[in-house]
Amino acid sequence: MSRLASTLLCDLDTEGRGGGVGILRLDLGLTSSARNSRRSGSSFGQPGSKICAAWGDGNAPSLANFKTPHIVGLYDWDVAKPSAADALGFEYWPMLWGGDQARINAFDSAVQSGLGTIVLGFNEPNEQAQSNIDPFTAATLWKQHIKPKRALGYKTCSPAVSNGLNGRQWMQEFLQACSGCTIDFQCLHWFDIGFESLETYLTENHDQFGLPIILTEFAEEVSQRQRRGATHVFAFMRQALQFFDDTDWIAAACPFGILLSLSSDSNPNALQNADGTPTALGELVINDGQ
Repeated sequence: MSRLASTLLCDLDTEGRGGGVGILRLDLGLTSSARNSRRSGSSFGQPGSKICAAWGDGNAPSLANFKTPHIVGLYDWDVAKPSAADALGFEYWPMLWGGDQARINAFDSAVQSGLGTIVLGFNEPNEQAQSNIDPFTAATLWKQHIKPKRALGYKTCSPAVSNGLNGRQWMQEFLQACSGCTIDFQCLHWFDIGFESLETYLTENHDQFGLPIILTEFAEEVSQRQRRGATHVFAFMRQALQFFDDTDWIAAACPFGILLSLSSDSNPNALQNADGTPTALGELVINDGQ
């Protein structure tokens, strides 16, 4: 994960924000013809409806600026669904960010039938600066607090490891420890350079674990390529959006992130302007590269 992303997520946090595991290999219903076309208004996981919003601005009215038929899911690293999310047509995905008791209590209390559709697991448990939970503790907490939400109608997405060197090992140990768990999707994060790196990372995870993937955070690191700036970031995002639509095992992808704290003329990855409107990159994302 990038230093920028790590810092911002720590800020959000401060502000309140194997063996016997049941892995579901979901058929997302994609025909070859559907994969080769982009369709507006189709359902979650279908080409043209695979973008999700990593939203960090609470009940700000600017959320309405980011709802199109291409944007289906929304999460906020928490369980505080924005007040306008339902009316705007978002599927809300609550998250159990970490293993501290305050978060667990808030999660258990808030995540009832009807709040959302998919429960997201721990945020970068393989990173010391993030939720920092070992695989075995994570499996125990999953069984105690996330697994019961399936009885309320929720699907589940695994803890979201970073693309650090220990990510896949962490995930393997978690799945082995989580006997009796049913996991519908694998959540992942990616911060690196180049579309080829992203494609390889996602493919290797899918080849190993066989789950549909929700990429809940991704952005291309630009610090080493500032001279290429927005032009390169646009080219990267177009490639990524096309890949998501063309790949049946990609269920959704959330560019990092729709947060006013990221708004800056010097940040080529910014999706939101200071006035709450989409940047040019944001317009590209919410219109699925069109």
